[in-house]
Amino acid sequence: MARPTRGLTTHVLDTARGRPAAGLQLELAVIEPGGGARVLKAVATNAEGRTEEPLLAEGEMKRGRYQITFHVGPYFAAAGIALADPPFLDQVPVRFAIADVDAHYHVPLLVSPFGYVTYRGS
Repeated sequence: MARPTRGLTTHVLDTARGRPAAGLQLELAVIEPGGGARVLKAVATNAEGRTEEPLLAEGEMKRGRYQITFHVGPYFAAAGIALADPPFLDQVPVRFAIADVDAHYHVPLLVSPFGYVTYRGS
C-alpha cells in the first residue's frame, strides 16, 4: 500500500515476538457527542501488521474524536502465547482526535501481552 499523504492509518508491531502483528483484529469507532462509540470499520492487519486500506481515506476524514480498539488477547492466544485467564491485556482502546482533515494521522501500536506504546506517527 502506498503511503497516503492524508487519511488515517495504523500499524501494529508484536514486540513479544519481534515482528508485525499479522491477523490482529481491530475496530475504528467515532466517539459521539454523548461519549458513546459508533463502530465505523472492523478489519484485520495484513502480513506487514498494517490494514490493506487506510482506516479513513482522504475524503472520509472528519474532525472529531475516534477510537481504535485493538483485540490483542485473541491475537496472542492464536499465536500460542500462554496467557492468564483472563489475559492482562485483552483489548487496547486508543482514543485520539482528528483536528486537521487535510493531514495524515498514523496511530501505530507496539504491543506485548503485558504492555503497549502508541503515538502519533507519520
